[in-house]
Amino acid sequence: MQKGITDLTEANNTLFNEISSVIEKIKLSGIQPKFGKELENRSKREIPDSLSDQKLMRIMVELIAYSQQANSGVVKKILDSRQLDTILVDYDIDAISKMNPCDLVEEHWSRIGGIRQQTKLFHIVMLARKMKEIGSLYRVIENSNIPHKIDTLYDIDQFWIAFKDLKKTLNDKKVPFIRSTTTLLHLLLHIGYDCVKPDSAVMKASLKFGIVEQDTGEKNLHRTVRTIQEYSVLNNLRPAELDFYFLIHGGQAWASQFVKVS
Repeated sequence: MQKGITDLTEANNTLFNEISSVIEKIKLSGIQPKFGKELENRSKREIPDSLSDQKLMRIMVELIAYSQQANSGVVKKILDSRQLDTILVDYDIDAISKMNPCDLVEEHWSRIGGIRQQTKLFHIVMLARKMKEIGSLYRVIENSNIPHKIDTLYDIDQFWIAFKDLKKTLNDKKVPFIRSTTTLLHLLLHIGYDCVKPDSAVMKASLKFGIVEQDTGEKNLHRTVRTIQEYSVLNNLRPAELDFYFLIHGGQAWASQFVKVS
Protein backbone atom coordinates (compact mmCIF):
# COMPACT_ATOMS: atom_id res chain seq x y z
CA MET A 1 0.00 0.00 0.00
CA GLN A 2 1.48 3.31 -1.06
CA LYS A 3 2.41 6.00 1.40
CA GLY A 4 -0.54 8.12 2.50
CA ILE A 5 -3.25 5.74 1.31
CA THR A 6 -4.23 4.63 4.84
CA ASP A 7 -4.76 8.18 6.08
CA LEU A 8 -6.61 9.15 2.94
CA THR A 9 -8.88 6.12 3.15
CA GLU A 10 -9.78 6.80 6.78
CA ALA A 11 -10.46 10.47 6.15
CA ASN A 12 -12.68 9.82 3.14
CA ASN A 13 -14.13 6.41 4.02
CA THR A 14 -17.78 7.53 4.27
CA LEU A 15 -17.58 9.73 1.18
CA PHE A 16 -15.85 7.12 -0.94
CA ASN A 17 -18.29 4.42 0.16
CA GLU A 18 -21.17 6.65 -0.92
CA ILE A 19 -19.54 7.27 -4.30
CA SER A 20 -19.05 3.50 -4.73
CA SER A 21 -22.69 2.89 -3.84
CA VAL A 22 -23.90 5.42 -6.43
CA ILE A 23 -21.59 3.90 -9.06
CA GLU A 24 -23.09 0.45 -8.49
CA LYS A 25 -26.61 1.84 -8.87
CA ILE A 26 -25.66 3.63 -12.08
CA LYS A 27 -24.12 0.42 -13.46
CA LEU A 28 -27.41 -1.40 -12.90
CA SER A 29 -29.27 1.27 -14.89
CA GLY A 30 -26.72 1.39 -17.73
CA ILE A 31 -27.99 0.79 -21.26
CA GLN A 32 -25.72 -1.78 -22.86
CA PRO A 33 -23.68 -2.02 -24.94
CA LYS A 34 -23.16 1.74 -25.29
CA PHE A 35 -22.74 2.29 -21.53
CA GLY A 36 -19.87 -0.20 -21.35
CA LYS A 37 -18.35 1.06 -24.59
CA GLU A 38 -18.21 4.64 -23.29
CA LEU A 39 -16.47 3.50 -20.12
CA GLU A 40 -14.02 1.40 -22.12
CA ASN A 41 -13.16 4.33 -24.38
CA ARG A 42 -12.56 6.54 -21.36
CA SER A 43 -10.31 3.96 -19.70
CA LYS A 44 -8.13 3.68 -22.82
CA ARG A 45 -7.47 7.36 -23.51
CA GLU A 46 -3.83 7.99 -24.29
CA ILE A 47 -1.95 11.26 -24.66
CA PRO A 48 -0.76 11.58 -28.29
CA ASP A 49 2.94 11.97 -29.03
CA SER A 50 2.13 15.02 -31.12
CA LEU A 51 -0.89 17.10 -32.04
CA SER A 52 -1.04 19.51 -34.96
CA ASP A 53 -2.38 23.02 -34.48
CA GLN A 54 -5.27 22.11 -36.78
CA LYS A 55 -6.29 19.12 -34.65
CA LEU A 56 -5.83 21.09 -31.44
CA MET A 57 -7.96 23.89 -32.90
CA ARG A 58 -10.73 21.39 -33.63
CA ILE A 59 -10.59 20.20 -30.02
CA MET A 60 -10.62 23.74 -28.68
CA VAL A 61 -13.61 24.73 -30.83
CA GLU A 62 -15.50 21.73 -29.45
CA LEU A 63 -14.64 22.67 -25.87
CA ILE A 64 -15.62 26.29 -26.43
CA ALA A 65 -18.92 25.17 -27.96
CA TYR A 66 -19.74 23.07 -24.88
CA SER A 67 -18.69 25.75 -22.40
CA GLN A 68 -20.74 28.30 -20.40
CA GLN A 69 -23.53 25.84 -19.60
CA ALA A 70 -24.60 25.28 -23.19
CA ASN A 71 -26.97 22.32 -23.54
CA SER A 72 -24.67 19.37 -24.22
CA GLY A 73 -27.26 17.52 -26.30
CA VAL A 74 -27.87 20.53 -28.56
CA VAL A 75 -24.16 21.23 -28.96
CA LYS A 76 -23.48 17.60 -29.92
CA LYS A 77 -26.06 17.83 -32.71
CA ILE A 78 -24.37 20.96 -34.06
CA LEU A 79 -20.94 19.31 -33.96
CA ASP A 80 -22.27 16.13 -35.58
CA SER A 81 -23.83 18.21 -38.37
CA ARG A 82 -20.31 19.41 -39.23
CA GLN A 83 -21.56 22.99 -39.66
CA LEU A 84 -18.58 24.31 -37.72
CA ASP A 85 -16.19 22.23 -39.83
CA THR A 86 -17.42 24.08 -42.91
CA ILE A 87 -17.66 27.54 -41.35
CA LEU A 88 -14.14 27.27 -39.88
CA VAL A 89 -12.58 25.76 -43.03
CA ASP A 90 -11.76 22.45 -41.34
CA TYR A 91 -10.06 24.37 -38.49
CA ASP A 92 -7.32 25.90 -40.60
CA ILE A 93 -5.48 28.28 -38.25
CA ASP A 94 -4.46 30.74 -40.96
CA ALA A 95 -7.97 30.96 -42.36
CA ILE A 96 -9.65 31.38 -38.97
CA SER A 97 -7.18 34.04 -37.84
CA LYS A 98 -8.24 36.22 -40.78
CA MET A 99 -11.97 35.93 -40.05
CA ASN A 100 -14.17 38.67 -38.61
CA PRO A 101 -16.26 37.36 -35.67
CA CYS A 102 -19.07 39.81 -36.45
CA ASP A 103 -19.31 38.47 -40.00
CA LEU A 104 -19.42 34.92 -38.65
CA VAL A 105 -22.35 35.81 -36.40
CA GLU A 106 -24.23 37.61 -39.16
CA GLU A 107 -23.74 34.87 -41.75
CA HIS A 108 -23.91 31.66 -39.69
CA TRP A 109 -25.53 32.17 -36.28
CA SER A 110 -28.91 30.85 -37.42
CA ARG A 111 -27.29 27.43 -37.96
CA ILE A 112 -25.08 27.24 -34.86
CA GLY A 113 -26.98 29.33 -32.31
CA GLY A 114 -27.26 26.29 -30.04
CA ILE A 115 -23.71 26.94 -28.78
CA ARG A 116 -25.47 29.68 -26.80
CA GLN A 117 -23.04 32.63 -26.78
CA GLN A 118 -22.07 34.64 -29.86
CA THR A 119 -18.89 35.72 -28.08
CA LYS A 120 -17.64 32.15 -28.50
CA LEU A 121 -16.93 32.95 -32.16
CA PHE A 122 -14.81 35.89 -31.03
CA HIS A 123 -12.88 33.58 -28.67
CA ILE A 124 -12.30 31.09 -31.49
CA VAL A 125 -10.87 33.73 -33.84
CA MET A 126 -8.73 35.27 -31.08
CA LEU A 127 -7.44 31.82 -30.12
CA ALA A 128 -6.40 31.10 -33.71
CA ARG A 129 -4.52 34.41 -33.87
CA LYS A 130 -2.76 33.68 -30.57
CA MET A 131 -1.81 30.16 -31.69
CA LYS A 132 -0.19 31.66 -34.80
CA GLU A 133 1.70 34.10 -32.59
CA ILE A 134 3.11 31.68 -29.99
CA GLY A 135 3.71 28.64 -32.21
CA SER A 136 2.77 25.13 -31.03
CA LEU A 137 0.30 25.38 -28.17
CA TYR A 138 0.56 21.62 -27.70
CA ARG A 139 4.28 22.01 -27.05
CA VAL A 140 3.49 24.51 -24.29
CA ILE A 141 1.22 21.92 -22.67
CA GLU A 142 3.79 19.14 -23.09
CA ASN A 143 6.48 21.25 -21.46
CA SER A 144 4.35 21.82 -18.36
CA ASN A 145 5.51 18.53 -16.75
CA ILE A 146 1.97 17.45 -15.88
CA PRO A 147 2.12 13.66 -15.24
CA HIS A 148 0.79 11.67 -18.18
CA LYS A 149 -0.83 9.21 -15.78
CA ILE A 150 -1.83 9.47 -12.13
CA ASP A 151 -1.04 6.25 -10.28
CA THR A 152 -0.15 7.55 -6.80
CA LEU A 153 -1.03 10.37 -4.42
CA TYR A 154 2.37 11.87 -5.19
CA ASP A 155 1.36 12.06 -8.86
CA ILE A 156 -1.72 14.03 -7.85
CA ASP A 157 0.42 16.53 -5.98
CA GLN A 158 2.67 16.89 -9.02
CA PHE A 159 -0.36 17.35 -11.28
CA TRP A 160 -1.56 20.38 -9.35
CA ILE A 161 1.88 21.95 -9.07
CA ALA A 162 2.35 21.65 -12.84
CA PHE A 163 -1.25 22.72 -13.55
CA LYS A 164 -0.70 25.95 -11.63
CA ASP A 165 2.49 26.62 -13.61
CA LEU A 166 0.75 25.87 -16.93
CA LYS A 167 -2.12 28.18 -16.11
CA LYS A 168 0.34 30.95 -15.26
CA THR A 169 2.17 30.40 -18.55
CA LEU A 170 -1.07 30.65 -20.51
CA ASN A 171 -2.01 33.81 -18.63
CA ASP A 172 1.41 35.33 -19.27
CA LYS A 173 1.02 34.55 -22.98
CA LYS A 174 -2.54 35.94 -22.87
CA VAL A 175 -4.03 32.84 -24.51
CA PRO A 176 -7.81 33.45 -24.57
CA PHE A 177 -10.48 31.23 -23.04
CA ILE A 178 -8.22 28.26 -22.28
CA ARG A 179 -6.84 30.15 -19.28
CA SER A 180 -9.94 29.42 -17.18
CA THR A 181 -9.61 26.49 -14.77
CA THR A 182 -12.66 24.62 -16.10
CA THR A 183 -11.74 24.90 -19.78
CA LEU A 184 -8.07 24.07 -19.22
CA LEU A 185 -9.01 20.96 -17.24
CA HIS A 186 -11.48 20.04 -20.00
CA LEU A 187 -8.73 20.35 -22.60
CA LEU A 188 -6.34 18.20 -20.57
CA LEU A 189 -9.07 15.59 -20.05
CA HIS A 190 -9.85 15.56 -23.77
CA ILE A 191 -6.19 15.11 -24.69
CA GLY A 192 -5.84 12.18 -22.29
CA TYR A 193 -4.55 13.53 -18.98
CA ASP A 194 -5.95 12.13 -15.71
CA CYS A 195 -8.34 14.86 -14.64
CA VAL A 196 -11.96 15.92 -15.19
CA LYS A 197 -13.84 19.02 -16.29
CA PRO A 198 -15.64 20.45 -13.24
CA ASP A 199 -18.67 21.62 -15.21
CA SER A 200 -22.11 22.30 -13.78
CA ALA A 201 -23.15 18.62 -13.81
CA VAL A 202 -19.95 17.40 -12.13
CA MET A 203 -20.20 20.16 -9.54
CA LYS A 204 -23.87 19.31 -8.92
CA ALA A 205 -22.82 15.71 -8.23
CA SER A 206 -19.99 16.97 -6.01
CA LEU A 207 -22.50 19.01 -4.02
CA LYS A 208 -24.82 16.00 -3.68
CA PHE A 209 -21.95 13.87 -2.38
CA GLY A 210 -20.96 16.58 0.10
CA ILE A 211 -17.49 17.03 -1.38
CA VAL A 212 -18.15 20.78 -1.49
CA GLU A 213 -20.68 23.10 0.13
CA GLN A 214 -20.96 25.33 -2.95
CA ASP A 215 -20.77 24.38 -6.62
CA THR A 216 -18.83 27.49 -7.66
CA GLY A 217 -15.45 29.01 -6.81
CA GLU A 218 -11.89 28.00 -7.66
CA LYS A 219 -11.34 26.23 -4.34
CA ASN A 220 -14.41 24.06 -4.85
CA LEU A 221 -13.48 23.25 -8.45
CA HIS A 222 -10.01 22.12 -7.37
CA ARG A 223 -11.35 20.13 -4.42
CA THR A 224 -13.84 18.28 -6.62
CA VAL A 225 -11.27 17.32 -9.25
CA ARG A 226 -8.67 16.30 -6.67
CA THR A 227 -11.22 14.13 -4.82
CA ILE A 228 -12.09 12.39 -8.08
CA GLN A 229 -8.38 11.80 -8.73
CA GLU A 230 -7.89 10.39 -5.21
CA TYR A 231 -10.87 8.05 -5.50
CA SER A 232 -9.60 6.90 -8.91
CA VAL A 233 -6.15 6.07 -7.51
CA LEU A 234 -7.66 4.09 -4.64
CA ASN A 235 -10.06 2.18 -6.87
CA ASN A 236 -7.85 1.60 -9.92
CA LEU A 237 -9.98 3.78 -12.21
CA ARG A 238 -9.13 6.53 -14.65
CA PRO A 239 -10.58 9.90 -13.60
CA ALA A 240 -12.29 10.02 -17.01
CA GLU A 241 -14.30 6.94 -15.99
CA LEU A 242 -15.36 8.48 -12.69
CA ASP A 243 -16.18 11.68 -14.57
CA PHE A 244 -18.76 9.68 -16.55
CA TYR A 245 -20.50 8.55 -13.35
CA PHE A 246 -20.46 12.10 -11.97
CA LEU A 247 -22.01 13.44 -15.18
CA ILE A 248 -24.82 10.90 -14.92
CA HIS A 249 -25.33 11.53 -11.19
CA GLY A 250 -25.34 15.29 -11.87
CA GLY A 251 -28.01 14.92 -14.57
CA GLN A 252 -26.02 16.08 -17.58
CA ALA A 253 -28.15 16.00 -20.74
CA TRP A 254 -25.64 14.11 -22.92
CA ALA A 255 -24.82 11.52 -20.24
CA SER A 256 -28.48 10.71 -19.60
CA GLN A 257 -28.67 8.75 -22.87
CA PHE A 258 -26.55 5.96 -21.32
CA VAL A 259 -28.93 5.06 -18.48
CA LYS A 260 -32.53 3.94 -18.08
CA VAL A 261 -34.85 6.52 -16.55
CA SER A 262 -36.19 5.18 -13.26
